[in-house]
Amino acid sequence: MSHASFNCPYCWSDVPVQASVCSHCTRDLVLFKPLALRLQALADEVAELKTLAEQQARSLTQLQAQDIQTTVLNYAETQDARQTSAAASVAPTPSWLNWLGFIVLTIAAIGLCHWILLFVYDAPPLFLRLLTITLPVCTGYLCARHSALNGPLQLLAALLVSTVSVVLMLGITAHIDGVALWPSNTRDWRETLEYTVAICLAFLTGYLISRLLSRWKQQQRNNISLRILLARDENGKFKITEISNKVQSLITASAPLVSASMALYSGLKAFSNL
Repeated sequence: MSHASFNCPYCWSDVPVQASVCSHCTRDLVLFKPLALRLQALADEVAELKTLAEQQARSLTQLQAQDIQTTVLNYAETQDARQTSAAASVAPTPSWLNWLGFIVLTIAAIGLCHWILLFVYDAPPLFLRLLTITLPVCTGYLCARHSALNGPLQLLAALLVSTVSVVLMLGITAHIDGVALWPSNTRDWRETLEYTVAICLAFLTGYLISRLLSRWKQQQRNNISLRILLARDENGKFKITEISNKVQSLITASAPLVSASMALYSGLKAFSNL
């Protein structure tokens, strides 16, 4: 690199390259000018080499980081594929037989409880209401787990269980007490409808609990996934998904609670005036 000036070795002032005498201290520079120019050129070369070395060091660091991240991502994808295949191998297959079996089991259990509590032991109707609300929650959960069918079919199962169970209980009461099968006034029809809704919501609550547990297990697997932890967006920044996952989990967790609350309210509303 050529320079238009150099530093005087006596007073260290800036002197043009063409000058042989320093204009500040009037010293002769003929002997020292070549050495000063050479030292200045060497200093420039050292600065350039230092800058190049820093650039190479940064490039090497970035390359090593990219290699490490690529290796970790490949390993994480392999582990995720193994976990997915393992989960698929143990996942239950959809079974219509189990779905229908739990429907029949729930209806039979509710009818049996109705007969034993009211006509064998003459228990208060409140005990029957509580039992016929908690029992469908358990069978609804088992039905969702073992049948592995989707939500609309679980809703259909809840409607079948509630409707047929109430008709069965009305039939048992009509046969033993010798009364009419269907309610005779508006108040009895309203209570019958509320009872049907309570059983339906209770069975549906079991399905929602099963879904909540399945999603919670999936989120736990995602939380320890290196691929998800190292995922970046278009700008190269790590994705922040913890807040959205927590909000989604809160919404999912509240669904069974709301359903269960509605089931209890519908089932016990008839006793609120007692």
